[in-house]
Amino acid sequence: MPEDVRASEETRLTEMREVYNSVLAPVVEEFYATIRANDAVGPFCGEGLVGLLTFPNSGTSWFLRLTARASGICNHTAYEKESVKTKGAPSRGAYSIHLPGARSPEPGEPSFIKSHVHYYGRQSVLVEGAGSLRRFAATWRGALPPGCDRHVRLVRNPLDNLRARYHLHLKDMARADIEADATDMEAFRAYFRTDLRRYLQWHAYCDELAATTPVLPVRYERFLDPKTAVEEIGRAMRFAGYTIGDDAIATALAKVPPKYVADPGMPIHLGRFAEADIRWVADAIREWLEVYADAREGRPRFAARLHRLILGTDA
Repeated sequence: MPEDVRASEETRLTEMREVYNSVLAPVVEEFYATIRANDAVGPFCGEGLVGLLTFPNSGTSWFLRLTARASGICNHTAYEKESVKTKGAPSRGAYSIHLPGARSPEPGEPSFIKSHVHYYGRQSVLVEGAGSLRRFAATWRGALPPGCDRHVRLVRNPLDNLRARYHLHLKDMARADIEADATDMEAFRAYFRTDLRRYLQWHAYCDELAATTPVLPVRYERFLDPKTAVEEIGRAMRFAGYTIGDDAIATALAKVPPKYVADPGMPIHLGRFAEADIRWVADAIREWLEVYADAREGRPRFAARLHRLILGTDA
């Protein structure tokens, strides 16, 4: 890259960081503050599984590899095709994920199960009140993998989650021999403005689940920060029922490192967005938080403005 182009890009990224910190970061923190935790859980027992609740592209596969490496116990998936790729087998009402050095769990030992949960926010209408929230959450909950008495919920910064989702979308298009330009901002914008609603509503269903079921939210960005990674991963695994020390987690991290190293408080893929996108996302999340608060409190509300925001037609 020519020096003048590199300098220009660094200047733009510095400006984007300032915009993110002043416009979107406070709203994202408001969203994080609404996340419901329920850590009232006892020792793991039986032959069930521990749900790993993740909106797609939240770092799920890496987390499963890492925890299998740290514990020496294989994890599971709700998706048979994924198990077949690793030469796994039917196990505990799901499918095991075979990884070198990881054995099947013994009775009384925990094992995570990957499930993005079918119907993950893909309703054709938006949550706009208590009734629709209850209906959609019930449909979502009915698709949870069976036999889980607790769940770990992985939460990724919305900007990074949206960009990672689009990256997978581009891969799917390539597999279907459909041409796509990864630098096409309009195509990316059209995709994430729809996907943000899925992300927000999916996380709302997790919150509803936590009202009655043990659910521990953990932040993906804390896994990427060397200062907090061992602590956050250990917190998730011990909640799940693993007996594991920090040394085992640190050793696994050295062997299965994350793809990225986080700049604390800053999205990894920030440079993929324009300033107008940052402002739009902030408005959409803020509007969603109002809609969700009204729905949880049973206050009537129309979703017309939110719908316009999601579609990008609101001036």
